Amino acid sequence: MELQSALAALLPRLRRFARSLTHHREDADDLVQVAVERALRALDQYEPGTRLDSWMFRIMKNAWIDEQRARGRRAEVLAPEEAGEHVGVSETGRHIARLSVQAAMAR
Repeated sequence: MELQSALAALLPRLRRFARSLTHHREDADDLVQVAVERALRALDQYEPGTRLDSWMFRIMKNAWIDEQRARGRRAEVLAPEEAGEHVGVSETGRHIARLSVQAAMAR
C-alpha cells in the first residue's frame, strides 16, 4: 500500500512531465493514465529502495515514444482524403495557371 500512496503523491509531477511531452492537457492526462496502468501491471519489476520517480518517468517516456510511433504508422496508412487533404485541387490549379501562361505567351 505504501507504494501506491507514493505513486499517488507523484501524480502532479507526472502530469507536468506528461504535459512537457505532449503539449496538450488532454493528451497529457491520457499519457499519465497509460503510464500508471503500465506501472501497476509491472509492480513486480519495481525494485524497492530505488527511485520510484525515475522508474515512473521512464515508463511514461516509453509510453509516449510508443504513441508517437503508432501515430506515425497511422499517418502513413491514411489516404490523403482521409487525412483531410483534397486530392487534385492543387494539381488542377497548377494546370489552369499553366494554360493561362501558355495562352498569354501565344498572344
